[in-house]
Amino acid sequence: MRASWSTLPHQLRIAGIALLAAWTTVLSWRVLTEGFAEVAIPLLLIGAVLAGAGALARWSRLPVLAVVAGQLVLGALLVLGTTTGSIVPTPDNVDVFLAAVDDALQTSRSYAAPVQLGVPPVHPLLLIGGALVVLLVDLVACTLRRAPVAGLVLLGAYTLPVAVTGDAVSWWLFAMVAALFLTLVFIQHSDHVTSWGRAPDGEKGSFSVRTGAIGNTALALGGAAIALAVVVPVAVPTMSMSVFEGNGPGTREVEVQDPMVDLRRDLRRGEDVPLLWVTTSGPRPSYLRISVLSRFSGSEWTPGDREIPETQAANGALPPLDGVGVDVPRRQFKYDVRVGPDFASSWLPTAAQTTRIAAGSDWRYDLNTRDVIAAREDVTTADSTYDFTGVQLTYDAERMDSAVSGAGSVAGIFTEVPSSLNNEIRRLAASVTADAPTRFQKAQVLQQWFREDGGFRYDLSEVPSAGDGSADLLAFLNDRVGYCEQFAASMAIMARVLGIPSRVAVGFLEPERATNGSWEFSSRDLHAWPELYFPGSGWVRFEPTPQSRASEPPAYTEADFEQALPTPTPSAGRPAEELPQRGEEADAAAAADEESGSSFPWVAVLAGLLGLALVVLLAMTPRLVRTSRRRRRLEGDVEDLWVELRDVTRDLGHAWPVGRSPRQAGHWLGRLLAAPVHDSTRPDRPRRGRDQAPEAAQALDRLVAALERSRYARDPETFTADHLSGDLALVEESLAAGVTSREARRAQWWPASVVGRRTSWRPRTRPGRATTTTPDHESTRTVDELVG
Repeated sequence: MRASWSTLPHQLRIAGIALLAAWTTVLSWRVLTEGFAEVAIPLLLIGAVLAGAGALARWSRLPVLAVVAGQLVLGALLVLGTTTGSIVPTPDNVDVFLAAVDDALQTSRSYAAPVQLGVPPVHPLLLIGGALVVLLVDLVACTLRRAPVAGLVLLGAYTLPVAVTGDAVSWWLFAMVAALFLTLVFIQHSDHVTSWGRAPDGEKGSFSVRTGAIGNTALALGGAAIALAVVVPVAVPTMSMSVFEGNGPGTREVEVQDPMVDLRRDLRRGEDVPLLWVTTSGPRPSYLRISVLSRFSGSEWTPGDREIPETQAANGALPPLDGVGVDVPRRQFKYDVRVGPDFASSWLPTAAQTTRIAAGSDWRYDLNTRDVIAAREDVTTADSTYDFTGVQLTYDAERMDSAVSGAGSVAGIFTEVPSSLNNEIRRLAASVTADAPTRFQKAQVLQQWFREDGGFRYDLSEVPSAGDGSADLLAFLNDRVGYCEQFAASMAIMARVLGIPSRVAVGFLEPERATNGSWEFSSRDLHAWPELYFPGSGWVRFEPTPQSRASEPPAYTEADFEQALPTPTPSAGRPAEELPQRGEEADAAAAADEESGSSFPWVAVLAGLLGLALVVLLAMTPRLVRTSRRRRRLEGDVEDLWVELRDVTRDLGHAWPVGRSPRQAGHWLGRLLAAPVHDSTRPDRPRRGRDQAPEAAQALDRLVAALERSRYARDPETFTADHLSGDLALVEESLAAGVTSREARRAQWWPASVVGRRTSWRPRTRPGRATTTTPDHESTRTVDELVG
């Protein structure tokens, strides 16, 4: 009987289960974007077509490479059609698809998961990834028949949203994927076991009793593995470690407190309280930095998560300045700091650019931000003393103006723009800086707009109470009244929208001279300002707070260039075409420009098509040669027909008895005959012999008799091929019925008589054992004849 795995219904069944397992796994990606149904439903239809095509190709016994290549091409066309509305890869259609993928990539970089509606969707990326998951699962589980290995593909796809969002996937989705995976393993395992042997007709198969037990064992093992994957993480407790105490791993997470709470609390105090004193022989220590806020959540800036190795103790030399070229002029000064009892902070005030610090083992420095954090909860700055070496850099405005983008030179946390950011802020950033040609000049325009041209006013009454969180930035931009935190936070996020890495620094603004000659910082001196990154210059300070609070901005931020920079306002600037609102289409002019010059890679496509045509031609060559030979022989005599019969036998995977007489060869060929099959019930191991195909056996005898008379008769007769072609067709049909469908198709597309294959009718012997006797008739069969 025919094995179940080789039938088309079974191929469709196993492909369908693999598709459902892959598609259900991709459903876990719904947390990455809103409106995921626009991806899930088309992906299911694409997967159904790919699974059906793969099942049909495998049932047709096509080579693995042909199956995979066909599915890849079909999947690419279906993804193209789903994205653009047409599966025909025309230049315009491909340009639209590439533009959609590019927009999706930009959205993925600019918005955190889940991506909201109204922005260029990430659906093309998810569709491509989902189609690849379906193809990989189908390849591994169905084409290569390695269902357990397909679990690795499912696991990788399942963990993707966890890695991106950090949130767990729903338990019911995990249960469905696990059940489908176990079903896939069980069915394929059963197929392997049942293919080991064949029972005689009417009797129970020798493996039929054990198949169920072995299948149940596979199911139990798979279920146990999945159960362990679920139970073990629950059973193992999470280790809790104190920070920087005792033995442990080299990296510890430091508890981060919000420095903005201290800023708001001290700014709201009724009296001016002295907090710390700095003694130095250098210039006035302005802009003494306490902490860096690097993460913007959409409503407020926070220090973000910090993991600091124990080796980064704030007690010695620090690494080189981040992003600052060695040719930037600099001067170094030592600062001695004494902190009073009223300033109890877990952050240590230092200069923005510090090369050395001596604060003791209770403090650690962050390599990314170069701010200093307490190692334990009970450590604060109150009544402490320390010293550090600060650096004053002389910045070159021309150098910063010509600098390339710094987005690729810093950690991603300094460029992230949350998806919840209001479109008004995006449009405002583009409108204000529309006429500035470079990033640095855009930053200059933003600072000028906040300080003077935008109509903003500094007012301490707008400071929220400690712990209330940051005021709404959009309300601040509309009301144009606020305090330093809102000015710094607004400019920093608008800089990120424009592609400039940014962060917010919190510290002290300007000190006053104390009676003992030191510089005194009080609660009224607390301040916040933005820092922007420019390669070659590093993190550079800007000052957007109006001059009623911060009198002088840095000199380099007011440098003039050859083309004078206008100072536009939102009402006077041009619309924000450069940064369209989420969901808006590009303007018609830009679309016309894109259509005028197609980016379709004609050369690459033509080269690919030529290469594909060459591969097809090479694959078709053996069949074409074989067809040509057969056509010539069918126009000859009985000798030509005998040669054709020999090649047909070799093409079907049989050995040819070289050196035997026609009668002996005919007797041997009679053992290979089988009853012709004209429907889809062809068995994998057909019964063979002369009694199975009597008509073909008689036709074979007629061919042998004609060949003998033409060779050995005293008056040889001439037998033309047209008189015996019918007998040859009967014999060939019976020989083909005696092999599997795979062998029959290989005989057509990759004939051994053309491509060559070593065959011998003599029996194979074991190594080291010679055959000295003449083999009998049964032993003259090849291994192929013994097993099939």
